[in-house]
Amino acid sequence: MPAVEGSLDDPPIVLRQDRLKLSLLCLGFTLVGALILLIPVLVYTPWHLIFLGFLGLGIVMFGAMAVRPATLILDPHGLIWRQTFRTFEYPWSAFARFYLLSRPRRFTVVAGEFAHQGPPKPAWRRFLTGSLELGSFWELPPQRVADVLNEARARWAPPA
Repeated sequence: MPAVEGSLDDPPIVLRQDRLKLSLLCLGFTLVGALILLIPVLVYTPWHLIFLGFLGLGIVMFGAMAVRPATLILDPHGLIWRQTFRTFEYPWSAFARFYLLSRPRRFTVVAGEFAHQGPPKPAWRRFLTGSLELGSFWELPPQRVADVLNEARARWAPPA
């Protein structure tokens, strides 16, 4: 399957997260959990169980994401972001730009900055409308994903 389906001239454009990367993360969580369970422990404390619970949650989460990876669908009407458990739809006018957000430990996340329309929100709610993180582990490099999103927004967004 190609990394990108469609083009600006032949919409929709479909971008997917990489199943191999997500499967390797699931495998990593599974191996760590198996190694911890192989270590002989006389009495499991609540901390052991909490840690194993988080590992189990990671295994289930990354396993589900590997089975049904997140998908970005770009068309003239807007951006549709299908995640494993939910779907979001945004019009192009909702975004000012798309950019890379660097995280510690060499993670780079693609993010979209919301266009602030209407009256300013109270200070305590302003942080809720800053940016939308679209995640990482895409089949394309993060910079290319941001470029495709910016090209689509520039072409299909209504004039301001």
